Amino acid sequence: MRKQWMALLLALALALSLCAIPALAQTGQESPVGTPEGTEAPEGASGQEEPPESGGEEASSEEEASPAAPEESGPPPIVVQPGGSRTTTAKDATIDDELVFTGENDFRYLGFENLRDRVLEGSLTARMLQESIASIDAMDYTDMYQSLNAQMSSLEASQRMYAQIPVSSPMEGAVQGFIISNLASSYASLSSNVSDLASGKLQKDAAAARKQLKNAQDLTVVGAESLYFAILELEQTKATLQRNMTALDRSLQEMQLRYDLGQISALTLEQVKNGKATLQSNLSTLEMNLRRCKLQMQTMVGANLNGSLVLGPLPALSQGLIDSMDYKPDLEEAKTRSYDLFAAKNKLDEASDTYEDTQKSYGQNTYNVRSARHTYEAALYEYKMAVQSFEMNFRNAFDSVKDYSQVLSSAQTSLAFQENTYASMELKYRQGNISHNALLDAEDDLSEAKDAVETARRNLFTAYRTYYWAVNYGVTSSGQSGT
Repeated sequence: MRKQWMALLLALALALSLCAIPALAQTGQESPVGTPEGTEAPEGASGQEEPPESGGEEASSEEEASPAAPEESGPPPIVVQPGGSRTTTAKDATIDDELVFTGENDFRYLGFENLRDRVLEGSLTARMLQESIASIDAMDYTDMYQSLNAQMSSLEASQRMYAQIPVSSPMEGAVQGFIISNLASSYASLSSNVSDLASGKLQKDAAAARKQLKNAQDLTVVGAESLYFAILELEQTKATLQRNMTALDRSLQEMQLRYDLGQISALTLEQVKNGKATLQSNLSTLEMNLRRCKLQMQTMVGANLNGSLVLGPLPALSQGLIDSMDYKPDLEEAKTRSYDLFAAKNKLDEASDTYEDTQKSYGQNTYNVRSARHTYEAALYEYKMAVQSFEMNFRNAFDSVKDYSQVLSSAQTSLAFQENTYASMELKYRQGNISHNALLDAEDDLSEAKDAVETARRNLFTAYRTYYWAVNYGVTSSGQSGT
């Protein structure tokens, strides 16, 4: 039993570490490529999802209010309203007192198939990024070119006007020269902008900025998905701890009886009681961190911050999607969509252009040329490193899907064995050959096997989402790798 507790504590610490996920950014439109996009099909096919029967503080409150299903597709938001009178003291207060509906954004249910839309519509970060993208899209380069030319003509006219003004003192001449110099500087700056606009450099820079903003949107959605997976894991760990608490209560009753019969010492009994106190403390800490993660999720989807949220189950992942994964063409597609590789290539191109310009302006062996060459070579190595890192992350994502697929198959085989074992133990119990506690222990073993299958299924789905984001958006975030 002590080894089981230690393993549980390690799993709990790992799950809690996943909650520290930064709210980054996300993408405006889907761009499906090849088979990975097919993961959306099972999501849509899952239909309306019911909130889990157990695994949230609000489970009892959900039974009190059940809204009618809306006409549009997707699961309806679930509004939970507490029954009875509100408490007035902290002593009698419960978490359900905070579940009063306060507005249209105060929803209680969040399905994975709706997560992306919720983040894009509700996250302040995502909305800020979208407005920045819209600002770039609203640029009219033709109008800008005409406006810049008009400003340059006006500056030229002002220069001629000030140059024709007679001066009667050195002070007036100095002021006139200062004004003309400033006008000339402004003209040169506008002329540079016109040249950049005519050559397409300005449009290229704007496109690069837009791509960066889109990548930031992608990362926001990826972060939300990672947090979604972490919350589901915490809820499963909570259910496991509660089951272990029940088993420990049974053991404590047995130890108390044996102590009363003089079979064990008071120290042994006290050790069991201390184990229960430790387990209760861990459960309380987990509940606090689970609530904190739900608050963070509500921030990312623009919901009211009450820490009460029911997450829907993950969509089913078909074996056909896994079998259709093709490493080489998917890797090439992912490279074309990666912002990191795009940015590294841009930096390399700029360093190359600078090196060529320096060679034309200075001698072949001057310090300017040597410095520019070293800058170019550094950018070249940086680009190669970015490509190498991307390929390694992509290979890890590809291999993880295959590995978690076989882990799931193994867990399902173990579950089938535990189901048969439990059926055998149940028959023995009915025949009077084993105690009720032995049957309950077998039931716990069966529950652990079910948890192992659920964990393997979640890890497989998480790994596939990592692969999906890499192929379709060029995002290879380690935050979404399976745990």
